Order: sequence, then C-alpha cells, then structure tokens
Amino acid sequence: MGSGGMKRKRHASKSRQRFILRDAGARDVDLLVRHRREMWKDLGLRKKSVLDEADRVYGKWVKSGFKNRSLLGWIAETNEGVLAGSGCIWLRPAQPRPNLKVQIQPYLLSMYTEPSFRRKGVASRVVKEAIKWCGRNGYSRLALHASRYGRGLYRKYGFTRSWEMRLRLERTALH
Repeated sequence: MGSGGMKRKRHASKSRQRFILRDAGARDVDLLVRHRREMWKDLGLRKKSVLDEADRVYGKWVKSGFKNRSLLGWIAETNEGVLAGSGCIWLRPAQPRPNLKVQIQPYLLSMYTEPSFRRKGVASRVVKEAIKWCGRNGYSRLALHASRYGRGLYRKYGFTRSWEMRLRLERTALH
C-alpha cells in the first residue's frame, strides 16, 4: 500500500508560511531516523548509547517498511526547501474483532516538527494528510500514542484516549 500517488501539495499555515508535503521514501531514511531521535530527546531520553542503538534498529525497520509497503510518510518543507517536519503511518496487522472490517490498523508515528517551525501548522498538515489518506484508502480508524506535547493537536482532530495497559517484564519477578 503506497501513499496513493500523492503529488506535492502547498498549504498555508497560520503564519502564512507555505509548506510543501511530499511523500517520504527510501531517500528519507536518515532524515526520519534523525527526527525520531530528536522526538525521543524531546521526551527526555538523552542516553547516547540507547539513542544510537534505537537509530540503528529504527533505520532498518523504516527501510523494510518502505520496501514492503507497510510504512508511508510525509515530509514537510518550505517552498525554499527548508525542512519543517515529518510523520509516518505504519500499516500494522490488527487482530480480528467486531466492527473491524480490515485486518490492517493504520498507526500514526514518528511525528516531529523542527523547533523553528513549531506552532506554525506543520504537524497539523501531516495529521490532516494522514487522516485523508486513511479515508481515501478505506480505513475507518487511525491509532497513535501521543506524548503530552501532541495531545492537544490530536484532540483537535477528534482523537480520543483509549485504555491500553502495559507490563514491563524486566521489572517483574515472574519473568
């Protein structure tokens, strides 16, 4: 499942800055890895060795996702070609359940906006494009995990909280 042959699109934000959204591809792996690393750093993860290993693993995963078409994404740039942000959708397998007609659940991930472009509509454009892409391709749901920084943006587009629970096995005596 590709990105549906999207063309370059121009969008104005609140600050009148013009952005071009383009499909992300194999040529953008290093950029997406850098953005993901910066996202983790913004969330407080600063240990270089952990980030370096995460970069290696994520880079391989992104390359594989683009190759097998389970990952697509968008890069936001100014008209002058200055990088503003990015985001991806992972088409992950979904368990069968009532009212879910497809076996794929689009998942929005790796949203990142360059600091100088924050609060100028970059992330909104990527989220809107992801929502439109899902609708055009017959998906009825789009999931994500939001940091405290992004929750307001996602609520603005109708995302609601769910109740996923986790157990960190390395912290339990049962494992």
